[in-house]
Amino acid sequence: MRPSRLIPILLAIFLAVSTVYYAEATLPVSSASNNVSLRVVYPDALDESDVTDQFAFQILAAEGIHVVTTYYDSTSLAYESLVAGQQDIAYDESGGSFGIGGNQQQTTCVGGYMLAGTFVGIAGEGITTPSQLVGRVADDPGPGSIARFLNEYWLKQAGIPFNANSQENGSVFLKAGKENYDLVHDIETGVAQEIVVDNFIIADFENPSVNNSANGGPYHVLFHSPNDNFDTCYAVRDSWLSNPANQQVLVEFLAAIYQAQRTFISNPSAFIPFAEKFLPLSPLLEIQYSSIYYPAHFTYWPYGVYNLQGDQNISTKFQDTVNFYMDAGALSSPVQNSSVKPYGIINKYFELKALQSLGPYIYPRESWVNSNFTAELNSWVPSWMY
Repeated sequence: MRPSRLIPILLAIFLAVSTVYYAEATLPVSSASNNVSLRVVYPDALDESDVTDQFAFQILAAEGIHVVTTYYDSTSLAYESLVAGQQDIAYDESGGSFGIGGNQQQTTCVGGYMLAGTFVGIAGEGITTPSQLVGRVADDPGPGSIARFLNEYWLKQAGIPFNANSQENGSVFLKAGKENYDLVHDIETGVAQEIVVDNFIIADFENPSVNNSANGGPYHVLFHSPNDNFDTCYAVRDSWLSNPANQQVLVEFLAAIYQAQRTFISNPSAFIPFAEKFLPLSPLLEIQYSSIYYPAHFTYWPYGVYNLQGDQNISTKFQDTVNFYMDAGALSSPVQNSSVKPYGIINKYFELKALQSLGPYIYPRESWVNSNFTAELNSWVPSWMY
Protein backbone atom coordinates (compact mmCIF):
# COMPACT_ATOMS: atom_id res chain seq x y z
CA MET A 1 0.00 0.00 0.00
CA ARG A 2 1.33 3.43 -0.94
CA PRO A 3 2.11 5.79 1.97
CA SER A 4 -0.41 8.31 0.63
CA ARG A 5 -3.17 5.69 0.95
CA LEU A 6 -2.28 5.26 4.64
CA ILE A 7 -2.94 8.90 5.55
CA PRO A 8 -6.77 8.70 5.75
CA ILE A 9 -6.54 5.48 7.77
CA LEU A 10 -4.08 7.00 10.24
CA LEU A 11 -6.21 10.12 10.59
CA ALA A 12 -9.30 8.02 11.24
CA ILE A 13 -7.47 6.09 13.96
CA PHE A 14 -6.24 9.36 15.46
CA LEU A 15 -9.77 10.75 15.55
CA ALA A 16 -11.17 7.65 17.22
CA VAL A 17 -8.47 7.62 19.91
CA SER A 18 -8.61 11.38 20.50
CA THR A 19 -12.40 11.25 20.83
CA VAL A 20 -12.23 8.74 23.66
CA TYR A 21 -9.40 10.66 25.33
CA TYR A 22 -11.27 13.96 25.08
CA ALA A 23 -14.49 12.48 26.44
CA GLU A 24 -12.73 10.87 29.40
CA ALA A 25 -10.53 13.85 30.22
CA THR A 26 -12.75 16.85 29.57
CA LEU A 27 -16.50 16.36 29.39
CA PRO A 28 -18.49 15.93 32.61
CA VAL A 29 -19.58 12.43 33.56
CA SER A 30 -23.30 11.84 33.07
CA SER A 31 -25.16 12.29 36.33
CA ALA A 32 -28.28 10.68 34.89
CA SER A 33 -26.94 7.20 34.24
CA ASN A 34 -23.86 5.34 33.14
CA ASN A 35 -25.82 3.82 30.26
CA VAL A 36 -28.34 6.19 28.66
CA SER A 37 -30.07 5.69 25.30
CA LEU A 38 -30.87 8.92 23.46
CA ARG A 39 -33.13 8.92 20.38
CA VAL A 40 -32.29 11.64 17.83
CA VAL A 41 -34.14 12.23 14.55
CA TYR A 42 -33.02 14.06 11.40
CA PRO A 43 -35.19 15.37 8.55
CA ASP A 44 -33.04 13.99 5.74
CA ALA A 45 -30.31 11.52 4.92
CA LEU A 46 -26.90 12.09 6.48
CA ASP A 47 -24.82 14.59 4.49
CA GLU A 48 -21.97 17.07 4.90
CA SER A 49 -24.07 19.52 6.88
CA ASP A 50 -24.62 17.17 9.83
CA VAL A 51 -21.90 14.52 9.59
CA THR A 52 -20.04 16.26 12.43
CA ASP A 53 -22.78 15.02 14.75
CA GLN A 54 -21.40 11.52 14.24
CA PHE A 55 -18.20 12.65 15.94
CA ALA A 56 -20.26 14.06 18.80
CA PHE A 57 -22.01 10.70 19.18
CA GLN A 58 -18.61 9.02 19.68
CA ILE A 59 -17.86 11.50 22.45
CA LEU A 60 -21.21 10.76 24.05
CA ALA A 61 -20.73 6.99 23.77
CA ALA A 62 -17.53 7.33 25.80
CA GLU A 63 -19.67 8.98 28.50
CA GLY A 64 -22.27 6.22 28.47
CA ILE A 65 -24.81 8.12 26.36
CA HIS A 66 -25.66 6.02 23.33
CA VAL A 67 -27.38 7.84 20.46
CA VAL A 68 -29.87 6.00 18.25
CA THR A 69 -30.54 7.96 15.05
CA THR A 70 -33.50 7.99 12.67
CA TYR A 71 -33.50 9.71 9.28
CA TYR A 72 -36.68 10.79 7.48
CA ASP A 73 -37.06 12.32 4.03
CA SER A 74 -39.42 14.98 5.33
CA THR A 75 -38.88 17.89 7.71
CA SER A 76 -42.46 17.72 8.98
CA LEU A 77 -42.36 13.96 9.61
CA ALA A 78 -39.15 14.28 11.61
CA TYR A 79 -40.66 16.97 13.81
CA GLU A 80 -43.96 15.10 14.16
CA SER A 81 -42.10 12.02 15.38
CA LEU A 82 -40.66 14.17 18.18
CA VAL A 83 -44.10 15.52 19.11
CA ALA A 84 -45.49 11.97 19.11
CA GLY A 85 -42.89 10.88 21.68
CA GLN A 86 -41.02 8.58 19.31
CA GLN A 87 -37.82 10.65 19.64
CA ASP A 88 -36.04 12.57 22.40
CA ILE A 89 -34.29 15.22 20.27
CA ALA A 90 -35.07 16.40 16.75
CA TYR A 91 -32.77 18.25 14.43
CA ASP A 92 -35.59 20.48 13.25
CA GLU A 93 -35.70 22.27 9.90
CA SER A 94 -39.49 22.52 9.85
CA GLY A 95 -39.99 25.55 12.09
CA GLY A 96 -42.47 23.43 14.03
CA SER A 97 -41.57 25.03 17.34
CA PHE A 98 -42.62 28.37 15.84
CA GLY A 99 -45.96 26.92 14.80
CA ILE A 100 -45.12 26.35 11.13
CA GLY A 101 -47.39 23.74 9.59
CA GLY A 102 -50.07 23.91 12.29
CA ASN A 103 -50.60 24.82 15.92
CA GLN A 104 -47.61 25.48 18.14
CA GLN A 105 -46.56 22.34 19.97
CA GLN A 106 -45.11 21.94 23.44
CA THR A 107 -41.56 21.80 22.13
CA THR A 108 -38.53 24.02 22.67
CA CYS A 109 -35.48 24.80 20.58
CA VAL A 110 -32.50 24.33 22.91
CA GLY A 111 -29.43 24.81 20.73
CA GLY A 112 -27.85 24.84 17.31
CA TYR A 113 -24.53 25.32 15.56
CA MET A 114 -25.40 27.08 12.30
CA LEU A 115 -25.37 30.84 12.05
CA ALA A 116 -25.97 30.64 8.32
CA GLY A 117 -28.18 28.01 6.77
CA THR A 118 -26.93 25.28 4.50
CA PHE A 119 -28.82 26.31 1.37
CA VAL A 120 -28.02 28.41 -1.68
CA GLY A 121 -29.95 29.36 -4.79
CA ILE A 122 -27.93 28.51 -7.90
CA ALA A 123 -28.95 29.92 -11.28
CA GLY A 124 -27.98 28.58 -14.70
CA GLU A 125 -28.00 29.86 -18.27
CA GLY A 126 -25.86 32.83 -17.30
CA ILE A 127 -28.51 34.34 -14.98
CA THR A 128 -26.90 36.72 -12.48
CA THR A 129 -29.84 38.80 -11.18
CA PRO A 130 -33.21 37.74 -9.72
CA SER A 131 -35.15 39.73 -12.35
CA GLN A 132 -33.81 37.41 -15.04
CA LEU A 133 -35.81 34.57 -13.45
CA VAL A 134 -39.15 36.13 -14.42
CA GLY A 135 -40.89 33.74 -16.80
CA ARG A 136 -38.52 30.95 -15.78
CA VAL A 137 -38.64 27.97 -13.42
CA ALA A 138 -37.19 27.77 -9.91
CA ASP A 139 -36.86 24.25 -8.51
CA ASP A 140 -36.83 23.25 -4.82
CA PRO A 141 -38.14 20.36 -2.68
CA GLY A 142 -41.58 21.96 -2.55
CA PRO A 143 -44.12 23.44 -0.11
CA GLY A 144 -43.43 23.10 3.60
CA SER A 145 -39.65 22.83 3.19
CA ILE A 146 -37.09 25.38 4.34
CA ALA A 147 -35.85 25.50 0.74
CA ARG A 148 -39.30 26.63 -0.46
CA PHE A 149 -39.49 29.18 2.37
CA LEU A 150 -36.12 30.51 1.24
CA ASN A 151 -37.12 30.69 -2.42
CA GLU A 152 -40.23 32.66 -1.51
CA TYR A 153 -38.28 34.86 0.89
CA TRP A 154 -35.50 35.65 -1.58
CA LEU A 155 -37.92 36.50 -4.39
CA LYS A 156 -40.03 38.70 -2.11
CA GLN A 157 -36.92 40.52 -0.96
CA ALA A 158 -36.01 41.13 -4.61
CA GLY A 159 -39.55 42.24 -5.47
CA ILE A 160 -40.01 39.40 -7.96
CA PRO A 161 -43.53 37.89 -8.41
CA PHE A 162 -43.86 34.12 -8.25
CA ASN A 163 -46.48 31.40 -8.35
CA ALA A 164 -46.66 27.66 -7.59
CA ASN A 165 -49.08 26.71 -10.38
CA SER A 166 -47.51 27.03 -13.83
CA GLN A 167 -44.86 28.75 -15.91
CA GLU A 168 -45.98 32.17 -17.11
CA ASN A 169 -44.39 35.32 -18.48
CA GLY A 170 -44.94 37.65 -15.52
CA SER A 171 -43.65 35.58 -12.63
CA VAL A 172 -41.30 32.83 -11.49
CA PHE A 173 -42.78 29.34 -11.37
CA LEU A 174 -41.85 27.62 -8.11
CA LYS A 175 -41.74 23.98 -9.11
CA ALA A 176 -41.59 21.11 -6.61
CA GLY A 177 -38.49 19.02 -7.23
CA LYS A 178 -36.73 16.38 -5.18
CA GLU A 179 -33.27 15.96 -3.64
CA ASN A 180 -29.98 17.72 -4.38
CA TYR A 181 -28.85 15.60 -7.31
CA ASP A 182 -32.30 15.52 -8.93
CA LEU A 183 -32.32 19.31 -8.75
CA VAL A 184 -28.83 19.48 -10.27
CA HIS A 185 -30.05 17.29 -13.13
CA ASP A 186 -33.01 19.64 -13.65
CA ILE A 187 -30.83 22.72 -14.00
CA GLU A 188 -28.30 20.96 -16.21
CA THR A 189 -31.05 19.79 -18.58
CA GLY A 190 -32.98 23.08 -18.66
CA VAL A 191 -35.99 21.87 -16.68
CA ALA A 192 -35.24 24.68 -14.19
CA GLN A 193 -33.17 27.84 -14.30
CA GLU A 194 -32.72 28.14 -10.53
CA ILE A 195 -32.44 25.47 -7.85
CA VAL A 196 -32.19 25.55 -4.05
CA VAL A 197 -29.66 22.99 -2.82
CA ASP A 198 -27.27 22.34 0.06
CA ASN A 199 -24.31 24.62 -0.39
CA PHE A 200 -21.74 21.82 -0.74
CA ILE A 201 -23.29 21.35 -4.21
CA ILE A 202 -21.44 24.53 -5.24
CA ALA A 203 -18.37 22.32 -5.62
CA ASP A 204 -20.08 20.41 -8.45
CA PHE A 205 -20.33 23.59 -10.53
CA GLU A 206 -16.88 25.08 -9.91
CA ASN A 207 -15.04 23.05 -12.54
CA PRO A 208 -14.67 25.17 -15.73
CA SER A 209 -15.43 22.07 -17.81
CA VAL A 210 -18.89 22.00 -16.17
CA ASN A 211 -19.57 25.69 -15.58
CA ASN A 212 -20.21 26.65 -19.20
CA SER A 213 -23.09 27.11 -21.65
CA ALA A 214 -22.65 23.61 -23.11
CA ASN A 215 -23.70 22.16 -19.75
CA GLY A 216 -26.59 24.51 -18.95
CA GLY A 217 -24.41 27.23 -17.47
CA PRO A 218 -22.63 29.35 -16.76
CA TYR A 219 -23.78 28.99 -13.18
CA HIS A 220 -23.97 31.64 -10.49
CA VAL A 221 -24.86 31.63 -6.78
CA LEU A 222 -27.84 33.95 -6.84
CA PHE A 223 -28.92 33.66 -3.19
CA HIS A 224 -27.24 32.66 0.09
CA SER A 225 -29.06 31.56 3.23
CA PRO A 226 -29.38 34.57 5.53
CA ASN A 227 -27.58 34.51 8.88
CA ASP A 228 -30.10 36.78 10.60
CA ASN A 229 -32.64 34.08 11.44
CA PHE A 230 -32.87 30.68 13.12
CA ASP A 231 -33.68 28.14 10.41
CA THR A 232 -32.57 24.97 12.24
CA CYS A 233 -32.39 23.88 15.86
CA TYR A 234 -32.21 20.92 18.20
CA ALA A 235 -35.75 20.67 19.58
CA VAL A 236 -37.11 18.66 22.51
CA ARG A 237 -40.56 18.12 24.01
CA ASP A 238 -41.27 20.20 27.10
CA SER A 239 -42.47 17.10 28.95
CA TRP A 240 -39.12 15.40 28.29
CA LEU A 241 -37.23 18.54 29.27
CA SER A 242 -38.99 18.77 32.63
CA ASN A 243 -37.03 15.74 33.88
CA PRO A 244 -33.80 16.91 35.61
CA ALA A 245 -31.92 13.81 34.44
CA ASN A 246 -32.85 14.60 30.84
CA GLN A 247 -31.67 18.18 31.31
CA GLN A 248 -28.21 16.91 32.30
CA VAL A 249 -28.11 14.56 29.32
CA LEU A 250 -29.16 17.46 27.06
CA VAL A 251 -26.32 19.66 28.34
CA GLU A 252 -23.84 16.88 27.61
CA PHE A 253 -25.41 16.31 24.18
CA LEU A 254 -25.02 19.99 23.25
CA ALA A 255 -21.46 20.12 24.65
CA ALA A 256 -20.50 17.19 22.44
CA ILE A 257 -22.12 18.82 19.40
CA TYR A 258 -20.13 22.03 19.92
CA GLN A 259 -16.92 20.14 20.66
CA ALA A 260 -17.35 18.32 17.35
CA GLN A 261 -17.53 21.67 15.58
CA ARG A 262 -14.39 22.86 17.37
CA THR A 263 -12.50 19.69 16.50
CA PHE A 264 -13.11 19.96 12.78
CA ILE A 265 -12.78 23.74 12.53
CA SER A 266 -9.33 23.34 14.05
CA ASN A 267 -8.51 20.29 11.91
CA PRO A 268 -10.24 20.59 8.52
CA SER A 269 -7.91 18.02 6.99
CA ALA A 270 -9.00 15.51 9.64
CA PHE A 271 -12.63 16.13 8.74
CA ILE A 272 -12.16 14.70 5.25
CA PRO A 273 -11.33 11.05 6.11
CA PHE A 274 -13.86 11.10 8.95
CA ALA A 275 -16.67 12.31 6.66
CA GLU A 276 -15.67 9.82 3.96
CA LYS A 277 -16.39 6.96 6.36
CA PHE A 278 -19.97 8.11 6.84
CA LEU A 279 -20.63 9.50 3.36
CA PRO A 280 -19.39 6.78 0.99
CA LEU A 281 -21.66 8.01 -1.83
CA SER A 282 -20.61 11.66 -1.58
CA PRO A 283 -17.96 12.80 -4.07
CA LEU A 284 -14.66 13.57 -2.37
CA LEU A 285 -14.74 17.01 -4.02
CA GLU A 286 -17.86 17.95 -2.05
CA ILE A 287 -16.41 16.76 1.25
CA GLN A 288 -13.19 18.68 0.66
CA TYR A 289 -15.16 21.77 -0.30
CA SER A 290 -17.37 21.69 2.81
CA SER A 291 -14.36 21.17 5.12
CA ILE A 292 -13.38 24.80 4.47
CA TYR A 293 -16.56 26.43 3.16
CA TYR A 294 -18.67 25.50 6.18
CA PRO A 295 -16.34 26.93 8.87
CA ALA A 296 -15.65 30.02 6.75
CA HIS A 297 -19.38 30.71 6.25
CA PHE A 298 -20.56 30.06 9.84
CA THR A 299 -22.28 26.76 9.03
CA TYR A 300 -19.87 24.95 11.32
CA TRP A 301 -19.89 27.24 14.35
CA PRO A 302 -18.39 26.50 17.80
CA TYR A 303 -20.25 28.95 20.06
CA GLY A 304 -23.91 27.95 19.81
CA VAL A 305 -26.61 30.29 18.55
CA TYR A 306 -28.63 31.50 21.56
CA ASN A 307 -26.01 33.19 23.75
CA LEU A 308 -24.45 35.62 21.29
CA GLN A 309 -24.45 39.41 21.17
CA GLY A 310 -24.68 42.30 18.69
CA ASP A 311 -27.08 41.68 15.82
CA GLN A 312 -26.88 37.96 16.64
CA ASN A 313 -28.47 38.41 20.08
CA ILE A 314 -31.36 36.06 20.76
CA SER A 315 -34.20 38.61 20.93
CA THR A 316 -33.25 40.41 17.71
CA LYS A 317 -32.68 37.19 15.83
CA PHE A 318 -35.91 35.67 17.15
CA GLN A 319 -37.88 38.62 15.77
CA ASP A 320 -35.99 38.42 12.48
CA THR A 321 -36.95 34.74 12.27
CA VAL A 322 -40.62 35.55 12.83
CA ASN A 323 -40.37 38.21 10.11
CA PHE A 324 -38.72 35.68 7.79
CA TYR A 325 -41.51 33.15 8.26
CA MET A 326 -44.14 35.84 7.77
CA ASP A 327 -42.46 37.15 4.61
CA ALA A 328 -42.32 33.58 3.31
CA GLY A 329 -46.04 33.14 4.05
CA ALA A 330 -45.36 30.34 6.56
CA LEU A 331 -46.73 32.33 9.52
CA SER A 332 -49.90 34.42 9.32
CA SER A 333 -49.29 36.37 12.53
CA PRO A 334 -46.36 37.08 14.87
CA VAL A 335 -45.47 34.84 17.80
CA GLN A 336 -43.60 35.69 20.99
CA ASN A 337 -40.84 33.63 22.60
CA SER A 338 -42.94 33.51 25.76
CA SER A 339 -46.02 32.25 23.91
CA VAL A 340 -45.24 28.59 24.65
CA LYS A 341 -44.85 27.67 28.32
CA PRO A 342 -42.87 26.82 30.38
CA TYR A 343 -39.63 27.06 28.39
CA GLY A 344 -40.61 29.28 25.48
CA ILE A 345 -40.11 28.60 21.78
CA ILE A 346 -36.36 29.07 22.24
CA ASN A 347 -34.46 28.57 25.50
CA LYS A 348 -30.79 29.47 25.82
CA TYR A 349 -30.12 28.08 29.31
CA PHE A 350 -29.06 24.54 28.37
CA GLU A 351 -26.79 25.72 25.58
CA LEU A 352 -25.17 28.17 28.01
CA LYS A 353 -24.43 25.37 30.49
CA ALA A 354 -22.89 23.28 27.69
CA LEU A 355 -20.67 26.14 26.51
CA GLN A 356 -19.54 26.89 30.06
CA SER A 357 -18.54 23.25 30.51
CA LEU A 358 -16.34 23.47 27.40
CA GLY A 359 -14.69 26.81 28.08
CA PRO A 360 -13.23 29.22 25.50
CA TYR A 361 -12.39 28.33 21.91
CA ILE A 362 -9.83 30.13 19.73
CA TYR A 363 -10.02 29.90 15.96
CA PRO A 364 -7.02 28.42 14.13
CA ARG A 365 -4.72 30.43 11.87
CA GLU A 366 -6.44 29.77 8.55
CA SER A 367 -6.49 31.96 5.45
CA TRP A 368 -10.25 32.48 5.76
CA VAL A 369 -9.90 33.82 9.33
CA ASN A 370 -9.30 37.28 7.87
CA SER A 371 -10.00 40.76 9.20
CA ASN A 372 -13.67 40.68 8.17
CA PHE A 373 -14.22 37.30 9.78
CA THR A 374 -12.46 38.42 12.97
CA ALA A 375 -14.49 41.63 13.14
CA GLU A 376 -17.75 39.68 12.96
CA LEU A 377 -16.45 37.23 15.55
CA ASN A 378 -15.67 40.08 17.94
CA SER A 379 -19.08 41.60 17.28
CA TRP A 380 -21.08 38.44 17.92
CA VAL A 381 -19.20 36.39 20.51
CA PRO A 382 -19.00 37.37 24.20
CA SER A 383 -15.38 37.69 25.32
CA TRP A 384 -15.57 34.78 27.78
CA MET A 385 -16.15 32.36 24.90
CA TYR A 386 -12.82 32.97 23.14
